[in-house]
Amino acid sequence: MTLKQHLQATGAAVAVMAPFCNSHEIALFSVGSILIDVDHQIFYIVRTGRYDVSGMFRYFREDVDKHLQQIPYLGICIFHTVEFLLLVSVLAVFYQPLRWLLAGLILHLSLDIFDLIRLKVPFIRAYSIIEHLIRRRQRGYPFV
Repeated sequence: MTLKQHLQATGAAVAVMAPFCNSHEIALFSVGSILIDVDHQIFYIVRTGRYDVSGMFRYFREDVDKHLQQIPYLGICIFHTVEFLLLVSVLAVFYQPLRWLLAGLILHLSLDIFDLIRLKVPFIRAYSIIEHLIRRRQRGYPFV
């Protein structure tokens, strides 16, 4: 999904939450739902060696999206993994406000999975670090 689509979905969720949550809870939810995609910038830096944010958006829009059906395995986005969600879940047990951050992460990841299923490429990226360590040996990886 695009940043705009994630912002719209987060905005809709926040509109529903607003009467029941305080501003701190809404902020944590929004941070979880939007800033999870920082790992796309990390992915871009590792893959290309470049740091420009506009280049990252261009990379995903032009290099990846246009070749989506031909890419056997794109790679890993570290904040989109089960291990990261488990870490935040454990931390949320000890620090209750993090459950709002976790809810935002789950919303974002759910939307991503739904979108990848819609595009008929649900396994184009790894959902686990262990899965990545296995799949990175696959033919056609890394796609540049």
